[in-house]
Amino acid sequence: MISNERRITVSPEDSASRWGNPGVEVLSTPAILGHVERLCADLLQPQLAPGEMTVGVQVVMNHRAPARVGEVVVIEATAAGDVAQPRFDFAVRSVDGSVLCDGVHQRAVVDAERFQARISA
Repeated sequence: MISNERRITVSPEDSASRWGNPGVEVLSTPAILGHVERLCADLLQPQLAPGEMTVGVQVVMNHRAPARVGEVVVIEATAAGDVAQPRFDFAVRSVDGSVLCDGVHQRAVVDAERFQARISA
């Protein structure tokens, strides 16, 4: 099992206001997903063979509470299963430990060259 966490300060670029909710200066769902994807991909990178990469294939997420722009949050991810079909349990917590978001993210290991060729066609 592998796990890690990352602390981020919620920025204006992470806000719901940037994603179509003017004046709502809290951590947006799309920004959470982006941070979770990056954390999970980074966690898997050392486990991959040369020429492999991972892509996100599924997310189930519960957005439970807001985090304001300027607030520091902790994103945690723990991998379950094998590297070939990695599944992550994740949570976003406030610095006092309250769960703001939780869920499951699944990634697939793919051949990077074939994937790039497929999307370039």
